[in-house]
Amino acid sequence: MYEEEQALVGRDAWKERTLIDLVTFRRLTRGEQPIFLFLGDGATVTASLSAARLHDEAGLVAAHLSRTLPSGARVLLLFENGLDYIVAFFACLYAGLVPVSGAYPTSIGARERFTFLLRDSEAQGVIGLRETLRLFHEPDPTSQDRIRWIPMEAARNARSPLSTPVACGPETLALVQYSSGSTESPKGVCLTHRNICYNIHAQLLSFRYQDHDTGLSWLPFTHDMGLVGAVLPALAAGNPFYFMAPEKFIERPARWLEAISRYGVTISGGPDFAYRYCARLAGSDVSSAWDLSRWTIAFNGSETISADTLSSFATRYAAQGFRPEAFYSCYGLAENALLVTSGVKGRGVGLACFDRAALGLGRAVRTGEKIEPGNVTVLASCGTAREEQSVHIADPDTGAFLPDDTVGEIWISGPSVSIGYLGNALRNARSFVEKDGRRYLRSQDSGFIHQGELFVVGRLSERFELRGSIYYTNDIALSLGQAFDGALCVVAPPTGPENPVPSLIVEQHGAVDPSRLRSILQTVMRSYRIDEFAYFLIRKGFVARTPSGKVRADLTLAIILKENSAILCSGDTQSPVASGPEQLI
Repeated sequence: MYEEEQALVGRDAWKERTLIDLVTFRRLTRGEQPIFLFLGDGATVTASLSAARLHDEAGLVAAHLSRTLPSGARVLLLFENGLDYIVAFFACLYAGLVPVSGAYPTSIGARERFTFLLRDSEAQGVIGLRETLRLFHEPDPTSQDRIRWIPMEAARNARSPLSTPVACGPETLALVQYSSGSTESPKGVCLTHRNICYNIHAQLLSFRYQDHDTGLSWLPFTHDMGLVGAVLPALAAGNPFYFMAPEKFIERPARWLEAISRYGVTISGGPDFAYRYCARLAGSDVSSAWDLSRWTIAFNGSETISADTLSSFATRYAAQGFRPEAFYSCYGLAENALLVTSGVKGRGVGLACFDRAALGLGRAVRTGEKIEPGNVTVLASCGTAREEQSVHIADPDTGAFLPDDTVGEIWISGPSVSIGYLGNALRNARSFVEKDGRRYLRSQDSGFIHQGELFVVGRLSERFELRGSIYYTNDIALSLGQAFDGALCVVAPPTGPENPVPSLIVEQHGAVDPSRLRSILQTVMRSYRIDEFAYFLIRKGFVARTPSGKVRADLTLAIILKENSAILCSGDTQSPVASGPEQLI
């Protein structure tokens, strides 16, 4: 098991190791045993990669890269999920280059995001499959001399591998990971080998990795959950780990559960929406023969955890052997490499009821479940920090640390905290601060500590104030989803004179009468003491998401206002019920 290995190599080994050391260690201990197994069709293993072969292939590609680019240059990785991404990532490290991750070629808005990342990162090279490069390459006289477009096929044809990886240390920059950009432009998070190695160490200890554990991930490698939360821990653990492309999951969510059953997966997970999709699968998509009993860690992170989602999923798959205690809550962000806090294996997700009005005033007051539902907000505990990491709640305006059960900004300190954003001194000064001799990351998330555990309330950028109370769009969206039987709901906050009231967006989920729609919305919003709002019932397919699956409320609102055909009916509390796009507010 992982803890026993740490006892052999030293529990503080992560402080002195690099990601290249991980490859070396697993070459010695696993050799040609496959670690990375890729499900090309979402079901069967079509390619695999051992640590020994990873070293050999990365060495070949690194030889080509080192002849093409100067030492320390940044290289933008342009791959879909697959073994090529993994080889290219380590090839960059072997060659003394810095991989830049965050552009997924087939995601919505991929070209615009790629263009932004290429310019913002000042990458000197782009590596990808030849066909992908052809699709994204655009003649630009101002940058052609600077940017080298490197086909992976050509890089693999180096005459001989790099004899020895370029020397690096724990403080060497290992990755520029771009954030998802759910609330603002993507930011390049700079992570050292130490940042990442400590986080991998914390993850494996938190998950209590055993020799028999097997993982599965469909999360994009270009996102921190897919790379730092799956690819790199797989190498560190040395156990077989299965991967599929995110589009395979989106096309047919049942593939995820089928693969978990087929390969005896013990560790897998994703954002809350993944469990919600699976809980709503049609009966014809669910097999009674699936065996989910070996799934001991079903982690849930990246977005707000819904109690209804957990309950619906557990009930739906109880017959297949799924146990609610397998649910495992996580809180993390790219600026901390990934994991910040997590629950305890085998205990499930801890849910607690808090007085909604008190939360709006910045106080976490625990209540009983028998109180009027409209006055209660149910939150999931995100657990505690591991070992040398620490979490504090601070006043976002003064920076003063706040007592337990007081809502404030989540501040994080520890070995995984990023060295800063790429080329953004002003944001670095705001986001990374010194206090009492320690360096803290200001997460821009609101939360509180209750009985020693972290509860996340929402993003600071997604909160708004009305009549002296603070509201969080994610909390309102969850309440709306419950009222509409699990329908996807999005809430865009007021933005000034143009949009002076919150906008409620409900994705069609069965037949909804306009009068009933309005009545349900009014009932839910009344529980928040909000009387004025705009609302839209929209067709499926118009909710905007980041490449990692996070909902973009602002962009969704902009899209539906521009694309009238997206709206089935709309209105506001100051006008009669609307019944079609021609009656837009």
